Amino acid sequence: MSIINNCPVYVINLDCATERLLNMDKQLSEINVAFERIPAVKGNNLTTTEINQEYSKILNKKYFRADLSMGEIGCYISHRNVWRKMVAENIAFAVILEDDMNIESNFIQLFSLSETLIKYDLIKLADNRNHQPKQISSLDQQFELINFTKIPNCATGYTLNLAGAKKLLARDKFYRPVDIDMQFCQELDLSVFGLRPYPISENKNFASDITLLNGGFHGTKSTNFIRNIKYRIHLWYLRKTHLSGEL
Repeated sequence: MSIINNCPVYVINLDCATERLLNMDKQLSEINVAFERIPAVKGNNLTTTEINQEYSKILNKKYFRADLSMGEIGCYISHRNVWRKMVAENIAFAVILEDDMNIESNFIQLFSLSETLIKYDLIKLADNRNHQPKQISSLDQQFELINFTKIPNCATGYTLNLAGAKKLLARDKFYRPVDIDMQFCQELDLSVFGLRPYPISENKNFASDITLLNGGFHGTKSTNFIRNIKYRIHLWYLRKTHLSGEL
């Protein structure tokens, strides 16, 4: 296998999730794409000190509708570790994948567009709810680039350039789930786009790691009513006044 067009592929995977890793290895090997496994962080294994170095409970209560679960905290740190790797090693452009997804037939084609895609901070490669774009720009006969008023709320797979990694790390501590923070991209001057038709999709044969680690819940079980209202108003305002990026 080989790295295509100097674009590394990173797969985030828990040590215990061997079946998922085998599934990803099989799919990527079949199209001759090398990848590097990034060990995922299990939130339940973190000490209070380790959590407090990354996550702010104070900002969470101020800016998000509910406390983050240990699974959500571990997931966010896992993604941050990839971004840190990109900055530390001066990696210009990468594909970042979680391990619960399917490779679509057009996935291999995105590497032929790497010299174009590298110009954009972050490009979503999947959307589990089929959000409608605001603007569309054709890249070639295969793909189109889109922007959003409502950014898809999943971090299943995305491309990221070095500038985007630095912007994401500009947040000293996080306080929302990683995919939700991407919806607040304007706070970091981060541009977020989508690539259609999406080259990956959710593998529904695997339950979310966050759900498994939280006893069947994706996040925390309860949401504070006042915090939820404030959060929804803030998000609504951003969507009404900002695009995810300019095309």
